[in-house]
Amino acid sequence: MGALSTYRAQAALAIRTSFSDRTNFVLLVLGMAVNNGFWLILWFLFFTGFRQVGGWRMGDLARLLGILYTLFGVATVFAGGYRDMAGAILRGEIDALLTQPKPVLARMLARESIASAWGDLSTGVLILAVSARLDLAGAALAVAAVAIGAVAWLSAGVIFSSLAFWVAGARSLSRDLMDFTLMFASYPGPIYGGWAKVAAFTVLPAGFVAIAPVDLVRRPSLEAAGIAVGAAAAYAALALAVFSLGLRRYRRGASPGS
Repeated sequence: MGALSTYRAQAALAIRTSFSDRTNFVLLVLGMAVNNGFWLILWFLFFTGFRQVGGWRMGDLARLLGILYTLFGVATVFAGGYRDMAGAILRGEIDALLTQPKPVLARMLARESIASAWGDLSTGVLILAVSARLDLAGAALAVAAVAIGAVAWLSAGVIFSSLAFWVAGARSLSRDLMDFTLMFASYPGPIYGGWAKVAAFTVLPAGFVAIAPVDLVRRPSLEAAGIAVGAAAAYAALALAVFSLGLRRYRRGASPGS
């Protein structure tokens, strides 16, 4: 409970800090909302001509984008430290946290809140409310899908950022991997086949960030729930293991690349 209270306090401070420049905050949120709206319009025009892709229609794509934007917004507002965790490790900013008794990973995640992510969060909720046409049961499943996807997304961020314990160039590498994961997750699942599908469900866990959670909303079943929840739990366990292993290496004084 002490660790949870510390996380809440630090996350609340990070969020208040992101609000400090109101004009910049509003511009960032509006800019992201416009960007997301433009992407949704492009897909609307696409489905106007082609009607469906592998059984996915515009409503399914709206669910995908709504869930993806919402989970990204939740993760980046309330645990935005993952965005530059690799840089913090490489700069030695983790040293101050090692002298404190609270969990290092939780404090690193809570140390920053990205203002523009409120634009993702608001547009995601709006898309789900207006375009996805969810009933009450569907809305409950969408909330579960957002939670599952956010866990998978943050786990991927921790895994990629933890490469900084071993690789000196991990800051740009981790950001590139997260950007690729986000890109893969923003397209309908049926378009992937062969090695692209393997990559989307392994190295880049885009399939478990958005596609599997959306399948839970599209076609609810125990199998779909088991796949989505099991994958998120597995990635979370892997993230904790990789970070803990890297942290032990860091405590011993080993430098990246050595």
